[in-house]
Amino acid sequence: MDTKNDKWHTQLRKGTFELAILLLLKNDSMYGYQTTKKMQDDSSFPIADGSIYPILRRMSANKWIDSFKEEYEGRNRKYYYLTDLGKEILEARWKEFLSVYTFLNNLKSGGREGNE
Repeated sequence: MDTKNDKWHTQLRKGTFELAILLLLKNDSMYGYQTTKKMQDDSSFPIADGSIYPILRRMSANKWIDSFKEEYEGRNRKYYYLTDLGKEILEARWKEFLSVYTFLNNLKSGGREGNE
């Protein structure tokens, strides 16, 4: 059964794009297209070219990331990096992700942890 085109799969991916971007920017600044390509390197986590920019704008408006421009081959590239608030958001979201993953993994293996 192919579920990659159903709404649940789409929402799952959309809900994890911000976390993936925060993780990518954790150690290095990156420009938008570079971030997209890193995410596209894994076929289980595809993002369309250009789709990342609204996410980056929203994250920037929330002050989770900031940016600077740097010239490359005669053109300016906009590089994004995590702010201190972005680092806090990353840690909080990562903990929440792990909590959800652990809960679902326990349910899959027949456990009832968290439901008592």
